[in-house]
Amino acid sequence: MDDTLAQVAEKCALQLEMYQKCIENYPDTWDQSCAQQKKALTRCSEENVGILKYVKQHCTPQIKLYDTCLQENSNEPEKCIQALKELYFCTEVTAMNYKQSQQPPAPETKADDKK
Repeated sequence: MDDTLAQVAEKCALQLEMYQKCIENYPDTWDQSCAQQKKALTRCSEENVGILKYVKQHCTPQIKLYDTCLQENSNEPEKCIQALKELYFCTEVTAMNYKQSQQPPAPETKADDKK
């Protein structure tokens, strides 16, 4: 996860900075006031950080379930613990699969090379 955050910070530095400044300027209403900056950061991250795009593609049902649960239970987010767990497990497995798919294949060794 730290690697993913580092990639976002590297590839979307401007969008991240703008979002952070907006949050600092609107501490009480940031969730509404900074929607445009959040959207720009999300778009940049999804376009430039491969693992985020991969996770989003593979965990769409879990993401939607969690988002819907939070919207329906905004005053009681603890009701969404199970949906959060399912999303977490999906992202962990998907991130592992992504990292494995990005590794170069191991070089093949010939029987003659072992002599």
